[in-house]
Amino acid sequence: MISTYRVTLRSISNFNSLRLIFVDYFILPIVSLTMFLLIVYNSNQNYTRTLLGTVITSGIASGIGVTCASFIYDQDIGISDDIASIRPAFSKYWLPKFIIAAITLTVEILTLGGIGLITLNEAKLFPKLLLSLPLAILISSTLGYVSAITGFRHENPYWLANIITGSLVLLSGVIISITQYPFWLRIFAELLPISNLLDWILNTTIYNYDLLIVSGKIFIWFLLCLLIKVGANHKLRK
Repeated sequence: MISTYRVTLRSISNFNSLRLIFVDYFILPIVSLTMFLLIVYNSNQNYTRTLLGTVITSGIASGIGVTCASFIYDQDIGISDDIASIRPAFSKYWLPKFIIAAITLTVEILTLGGIGLITLNEAKLFPKLLLSLPLAILISSTLGYVSAITGFRHENPYWLANIITGSLVLLSGVIISITQYPFWLRIFAELLPISNLLDWILNTTIYNYDLLIVSGKIFIWFLLCLLIKVGANHKLRK
């Protein structure tokens, strides 16, 4: 089991050195966080929401990237077809990818979120941020799986992952509430549960409507993962 995780780690180029890890998962997110906070500095936007939104979308994007990078590495070295035909148990193939992605997401969100909340004197929201981690991990896992499988045998296997990670901030309503978006853009934004997750974190209660919406959207994405898996298996049998 340990060897499986070791192989998975080696398949992710971002983990090849401590310098890469530090730059990709700390320095660059800090730069993005600072940029978005400066954007809303002279506006009436919610500083705290911008902070949390930037941190969570950054963590989710990192999780998606880890999942896709590991799967695409298998494709690059020519073992994806063998894996597809053998169909190894979930615990031996996909679970290590999801766990490593979840650890990456967790460390990034807690580190950047903790620094940001303390800076804004909003440390009281840290417990809620901590509680949001399982939801963020599920969002990252489902989006990462969909992106990885959709890119299988594609000329650019990262095509969907790049679209999703590149538009997370926009579709999450980090700077402008999605209620102010044009109708066509709001439709796409409502497909993701991240805006609802931010509403839930900022809400003083735990069990509320926002939690229900987030859970429902995650479940829909889970069903989509199952449909994509069935479609991929059908394609391989042809």
